[in-house]
Amino acid sequence: MTDEGGLVRGTARVEVSARLIDLSLGGALLAIATPLTPGAIHDFALDLEGETVWVQAEVRHCKPSDRGFYHVGVEFVGIDPHDERRLGEYLGQRVRIP
Repeated sequence: MTDEGGLVRGTARVEVSARLIDLSLGGALLAIATPLTPGAIHDFALDLEGETVWVQAEVRHCKPSDRGFYHVGVEFVGIDPHDERRLGEYLGQRVRIP
């Protein structure tokens, strides 16, 4: 699609590395070098010990840390049922109730 000046408009996808701080079936907390806009929806690939699970997530908050990165809290808004089962199994293996 072009605008009146003939410029092409669209979106671009980029890959940004993130460190997973916390993970649940409903969302995650990430440490990331790039700020993300609260309310924005992004696709995330979660590496669960060699298995990739894709989720769509809404950015709920983005706060700068004192170490030069951002803490980004996301809520999962879209996940394939198969990937959701894999995520549940992964989390179940890590929860140890005494």
